[in-house]
Amino acid sequence: MKGNEIKPGKVNITDTTFRDAHQSLLATRMRTEDLLPIAEKMDNIGFWSMEVWGGATFDTCLRYLKEGPWVRLRAIREVVKKTKLQMLLRGQNLLGYRHYPDDVLKKFIEKAVDNGMDVFRIFDGMNDLRNIEKAVQTVIKCGAISEGAISYTTSPVHTHEGFVEMAMKLVDMGCQTICIKDMAGLLSPEAASDIVKKMRVKINVPIHLHSHETSGMASMAYMKAVEAGCDIIDTAISPLASGTSQPPTESMVASFMGTPHDTGLDLDKLAEIADYFRKVRKKYKKFESEFTGINTKVLISQIPGGMISNMASQLKEQGALDRMEEVLLEVPKVREDFGYPPLVTPTSQIVGTQATLNVLTGERYKMITSETKNYLRGLYGKSPAPINETVRKKAIGDETVITCRPADLLEPEMEKLTRELGGMAKSIEDVLTYALFPNIALEYFEARDAGKLVPEPLESETPVETVKVESQHLAPSEFKVTVHGETFHIKVAGTGHKSEGIRPFFLKVDGKMEEVMVESLVEVLPSADGVIEENKSSVHSSRPKASRKGQITTAMPGRVVKINVAEGDQVKAGDTLCVVEAMKMENEVHSPEDGIVKKIYIREGDNVNPDETLIEIE
Repeated sequence: MKGNEIKPGKVNITDTTFRDAHQSLLATRMRTEDLLPIAEKMDNIGFWSMEVWGGATFDTCLRYLKEGPWVRLRAIREVVKKTKLQMLLRGQNLLGYRHYPDDVLKKFIEKAVDNGMDVFRIFDGMNDLRNIEKAVQTVIKCGAISEGAISYTTSPVHTHEGFVEMAMKLVDMGCQTICIKDMAGLLSPEAASDIVKKMRVKINVPIHLHSHETSGMASMAYMKAVEAGCDIIDTAISPLASGTSQPPTESMVASFMGTPHDTGLDLDKLAEIADYFRKVRKKYKKFESEFTGINTKVLISQIPGGMISNMASQLKEQGALDRMEEVLLEVPKVREDFGYPPLVTPTSQIVGTQATLNVLTGERYKMITSETKNYLRGLYGKSPAPINETVRKKAIGDETVITCRPADLLEPEMEKLTRELGGMAKSIEDVLTYALFPNIALEYFEARDAGKLVPEPLESETPVETVKVESQHLAPSEFKVTVHGETFHIKVAGTGHKSEGIRPFFLKVDGKMEEVMVESLVEVLPSADGVIEENKSSVHSSRPKASRKGQITTAMPGRVVKINVAEGDQVKAGDTLCVVEAMKMENEVHSPEDGIVKKIYIREGDNVNPDETLIEIE
C-alpha cells in the first residue's frame, strides 16, 4: 500500500483531476499523453489519494480516445510511486451498465489491484447494499482499501438517519472508509454537518466527502463537514475545478491554512500544476459544455456533474442541444416513476436517457431502452420507493419482477468470454474489457492489432481542407471551412434518400445538426485511412426510405449492435428485431405486426438514421 495515511485532526485531500474533473467538464476526453507529464509533480504534493480511473474513463478510452484503459492505469502507476491510486467502481455493475456475474467482478478487481490500484470507492446506483458486498469482500481479500460509498440524494423517501444506517452496515461489511457521495452537488452545508455528526457517533472509520460545485454549495459543505469530523475531501486543481467539477484544491488548502484542520499542502507547488492544466484545457475546447457552470436547477433535476457534460455532448451529437432544458425538466418526472433512485451511473444514465427519449420522440415511454426495461424488471436491485406500475406494465408487460440479489441469477462468464474472443485476447485484461463493452472492445482490438488506433481529433488536429464537391470526386467526411474570416467545423453525419435528383445530407456545423439539399453529390466517401468501404456508415446508404408500416426504422440515429432475426424468420408484433445503441444506451427496435422477415438491410456495426429501412416485414 502506498503512503500518505490519514492525518488525524487534519483534512486530507483526494485529487480528482485525472478522472472526475475532466469527466465533469470535458466529457471525459483528456488523453493519457496529457496526464503523464504532470503525474510526478502530482505525486509529490502529498494527497491522500489520486482518483485516476473508473467511472466513465474506461468506456471513453476505448470509444473515443482509442487508448487501452489498462495501459493508462499501468502508465500512471509507473510514474505515481508515493500516492495511493483510487478508482470509482459501480458495485456489481463494475464500469458498465448492467450487472456482471461474480466471477467477472472478482477477476476485474484482482487485475485492477495487479495493475496498480490501491483504493476502490464502491457504490450502487440504487443504494442496494446487496450489490456492493461482493466487491467489498474481494477488494479486502486483494489487500486494497475498500471505501463504501453512499449515493446522497434528496427525495420524499431519503433521510439523514437512513444514510447513517447505511454507513453502519457498510462498516459491518468491512469497509475501511465511508464516502458520502454527493454526485450532483445537492448537499447543503447544514445537511453535510448534520450527516457527518450523526455518522461520527455511530462509526469509527474515516469519513470521506465527495461533492460537485454544480449548485455552488460544495465548498461550504466541505467546510462544515470537516468541522463536524469529516477526514477526507475531494478536490480538483483549479483549471479543472468548480462548475460541475469539484471545488478547487488551492482554494480549500488556503481556507484551512492556519486552522486545526490545515492540510499541510504547498500552494506554490499546486500553482505549478495549475499552470500546466490551464494550458492543457485549451486543447479540449471542442468538448467544453455550456452547462458546466453554476446552475441551481440541479437542485430540481439532480443530474450529477459528470452526466451533465456527457448528456450535453450526446444531445449535441443528435442535433438536439437546444432541447436540453426540456430534458432537464423531464428527468425528475422519470425519476419519480422509477421510485426515486439516486441519480448516479448507471441509474443516472438510465433515467437521463429515458427522459431524453421521452422528449425527442414526443411521447413519454414511446421508446424504452433495454436498460430501462431491466431496471423495471428489478435487475438493478430494489428501488428506494415503489415504481409507477403503469409505466412498468407498458415496459415489461406481465413479466415477473425479481426480488433477489440480481447477480444471483447470473451464470459465470469468464470461460465463455475467453472462448468467444479466442486469439483476439492478448491478456485476461482483454477478456475483462470485452465483458464490459463487447462491441466497442472488438473494434478497439481490431484497430490495435492493425496498428490503426486513431483517436477522435482535438480542435487543433482537425485538418483544414478546401473542399470542391463534384461527381466522381471523393470528399472528406470531416473538415473545416473558412467564410469571411470565420471558421466552421463541418462533419457529414448522415444522408437521406434521393428524390428527383436531390439528396438531403445531414451536416454537423460546429456540432449542431443541419439539413442541406444537394444535387449530384458524391455517392461514396473514404474512411479515415482513405480506403473506401461500402455500407460501413450511414453516409453512403443503399437502404430504402421507410415509408410504410412493414419498413422498420429507428427513432434515433445510432449504431446497430445486435440483429435478432434472419431473413425468412416468422415474427410477432412486439418481437425485438434488432438493437440500436444511441446515447450509450441500447434501444430495441420491435416489429409493429405479425409477419415474415423479407429483407434485412443492416449489419452489426452499421450507423443508421431514422428515415432508413433497417428491416422489412411482409
